[in-house]
Amino acid sequence: MIANAELPQVLVIDDEVGPRESLRMLLKPSYQVHTADSVERGLQLLTEKKPDAIVMDIRMPGMTGIEGLRRIRQIDPHLSVIMLTGFGALETAKEALRLGANDYISKPFDAREMQEVISRNVERTRLHRTSESAASEIKELNNRLLQELAQKERLASLGQASAEFVHDIGNPLTIVWGYVQLLAKKLEDSGRTDDPNAVGSNELEIIEQNVRLCRDLLTMWQSYGSADAAPHQMVSISEIVREVVESVGAMAKEAGVEVRCESTEERSTLKGDPVQITRAIQNVIINAIQASAETKGKVEVSCIRKEFYVDVRIADTGHGINPDQISKIFDPYFTTKQGKSGTGLGLYITKKVVEDHGGSIKVDSTPAVGTTITIRLPLSNS
Repeated sequence: MIANAELPQVLVIDDEVGPRESLRMLLKPSYQVHTADSVERGLQLLTEKKPDAIVMDIRMPGMTGIEGLRRIRQIDPHLSVIMLTGFGALETAKEALRLGANDYISKPFDAREMQEVISRNVERTRLHRTSESAASEIKELNNRLLQELAQKERLASLGQASAEFVHDIGNPLTIVWGYVQLLAKKLEDSGRTDDPNAVGSNELEIIEQNVRLCRDLLTMWQSYGSADAAPHQMVSISEIVREVVESVGAMAKEAGVEVRCESTEERSTLKGDPVQITRAIQNVIINAIQASAETKGKVEVSCIRKEFYVDVRIADTGHGINPDQISKIFDPYFTTKQGKSGTGLGLYITKKVVEDHGGSIKVDSTPAVGTTITIRLPLSNS
């Protein structure tokens, strides 16, 4: 059962006790409901409670709902506001929409319609707020990075380390950016559809997951060379593979690449650093998507458990690698992405991480057919 404090909050502003109490009783099982009998009191509760949606009557004595809407938009431009309108007030309702209301419902209202409209608009407000929070997190991470680079002059002598850091941050932020764009489009569409499922929360979970990865990478690099490195822990390889594949979904869709994943359900764990293993697998999968983008091809990812080890196999249908380049692909700064922002560090980092965990990495590639990379990691005995 969801604790009351965790329920979404709805503020009802109506000078008539009947509609006000009807809404309170209708919404009480699923929401924290706050009520006000005037716009002035409603604005006070808005500041105190920060609700996820407001249901407000248009015609009230004193400050009207239209004037209240103007004031609400000054306080919170993204808060969902649903206007209640009586018979014959259609033009006023249209004016409310022009002023920034998200929806309107006529009195007397239908209970099911009211619940659907409020559910949709509460979700809309929460998506906006989560998106803004993710953007704020990214900005904070960027500021921390700039401060660290300014304060630690020793990084000047660690050119390769700082370049690796930039590369590591680039992958999760690329994923974040793809989902932010997808979210922005869905938020735009949610204002023009009656489908309560038009906007989902999965994209937001992926944004938050990759923002956390950015934070973990930053923490890892802040302790670079110190004795405070994170101790190894039990890590599920199959779970990491599934999370990485899910997180690159928006990027793959934007590139026109189909990504398939087959992951073992058997327990496949080893003792290691989850952030390092995530960065290694993410590097290879993102490389595969980028390689397949020009041909609008596909990427197949599998995680197969054997008796003493687990194989993570990433196969793409890109242009492949020339035989004379195979021996160089793990060298730092070597890249086949000339003119396409490649740093030449992705596979170098991956190989180093895999070998640090007692594993190996193998590459098979055929020009004009594609490339398969297999990461083999030893399983824990415990």
